[in-house]
Amino acid sequence: MISTIVIEDDPIFRDMLVDMLPKTDVKTNLLATCATLRQAKEAIEAHNPQLIFLDVELPDGKGTELLLDYEEHGGFETIFVTSHDKYAIEAIKKNAADYILKPVKINELNNALQKVLKRLEVYTTLLKLEELTTYVDKLKQQNLQENKIMINTNEGAIFLKVGDILKLESESNYTIIYLESNKKIIASKTLSVFEEMLESLNFMRIHRSFMINLTKIKTIENENGSYSAKMLDNSLVEISRRKKKDFFEKIAYQS
Repeated sequence: MISTIVIEDDPIFRDMLVDMLPKTDVKTNLLATCATLRQAKEAIEAHNPQLIFLDVELPDGKGTELLLDYEEHGGFETIFVTSHDKYAIEAIKKNAADYILKPVKINELNNALQKVLKRLEVYTTLLKLEELTTYVDKLKQQNLQENKIMINTNEGAIFLKVGDILKLESESNYTIIYLESNKKIIASKTLSVFEEMLESLNFMRIHRSFMINLTKIKTIENENGSYSAKMLDNSLVEISRRKKKDFFEKIAYQS
């Protein structure tokens, strides 16, 4: 749901726009309506909207003047509402999501909201990637290299530095441990055992078959809404839909 403020001095057009919003395919939450630039600034500061509908010509100035105060804000999208298409170029210069002409038509309003929704989704993805970068940098500063675990293999028990592990893969009743040195170790324990052992050391099971070292993530790949963690060895580990929310929440919480 997109939190919204409508800034329009004409009460007839303002009421028409407000009445049309619930009839679109995109859910919106109307936070406030304003008739002047002064009211708009107060409402934006009070409510921090995701979207504003902005009339170009207002009693105390042009709507474009409002955006000058928020050029570095980056926190809301703008849809210009105007009676003149001559303002289209101005809307493009101000990086508006769209502009619509009065009287507003429901299909044009719906298309404009769809554009806003897509832009907000991109912004959210970039924000999560930024949080991931911050989180990984923070983890790298911790002294994980000194933590060691004992691994039982067919050749006997070995001690392994936690910081050397890239990822772990479930293989029936065994676990394949992938090291940063490109070596693989087959351990005679299930992945669930390692999950309990390592989750407090910045590891996370992001898929039924995989657990990864969060400090060894290179990037997050997004292909048609399907996310994968690209590790330092350039291997891709799918983030299951069931785990995606927990994964990004953990990054946001830790960063």
